[in-house]
Amino acid sequence: MRIEDLHVFSVLAQTRNLHRVAQKTGLTQSAVSKILQRLEAEFDTRLVDRKGRGVDLTAAGRVLVERAADVGASVAQTYAEMAAAKSASVGKIRIGVVPALLESALLPTLAGYTTRESAVSFRLSVQVSALLFDELKDGQLDLALCFMPDTVEDEELQSDEIGTQRYRIVARQGHPLTRTPADPRMLQAAKWLLPLPGHGLRQIVERYFDDHDLAPPQAMIETDASISLLTSLLRNSDLITMLTEQMLQTYAGRDLVALPYETALFESRIRLFYRRKTYMSPAVQKFRSTLHEALIEL
Repeated sequence: MRIEDLHVFSVLAQTRNLHRVAQKTGLTQSAVSKILQRLEAEFDTRLVDRKGRGVDLTAAGRVLVERAADVGASVAQTYAEMAAAKSASVGKIRIGVVPALLESALLPTLAGYTTRESAVSFRLSVQVSALLFDELKDGQLDLALCFMPDTVEDEELQSDEIGTQRYRIVARQGHPLTRTPADPRMLQAAKWLLPLPGHGLRQIVERYFDDHDLAPPQAMIETDASISLLTSLLRNSDLITMLTEQMLQTYAGRDLVALPYETALFESRIRLFYRRKTYMSPAVQKFRSTLHEALIEL
């Protein structure tokens, strides 16, 4: 039984048409028919019932489709594990991070680690969480430092909680809101720089407004980039946004101040994600422990 044959049969199960299978796989219709005949001969049973130009799966055919999916997942996992083993053999750690944790959490740890561990090299990927999870599952990353999503239903990944990140509402020094008492209604009248809808930081802001029975914030500028890359907009306007407390202490947070609003809502859990069933080299395990020690105090 060939993996390629199982793939063709899976496509046939989806399309129920030999001609469409040929189009999707780049094979001739005759070649598709031969693959089907080969599988039926191998298992000595009918896998499809032919009806006009299409086919229906038999009970045996439905079983084979399920097993083909299992085989495909196993093959993909094997490639991911081999990629991890190859990376380990050359002392390379492949780590991903969301933009909001890059400068405040990961880079300080990397700076000290690369000084002590000269034999280890890194490949760094800075992406939103969804893309990092895809890279993990594809075997392109060993670890990914992200915020805890609202829902996690992925059997391929697991994670360690290693700290929390607190946010503050920030504005330029001298902003009118720095001179007024904390009043949520003032935030509703303000102009905001925010991530796109659905982003974790945007959801934190919107939950705050909902809790105070306010209309959504006025998003004057929405972006798919990290807010930390756009802080010059804050320094040169009356826009406000949210940044982490750590980010305020970095170069990106210069000339910005936290407004007098603070709540338990302004907090996100930091987690270190990795594949559930894969080889983790000693180098990756050691760096994982280092991240735990460095970030647990955040």
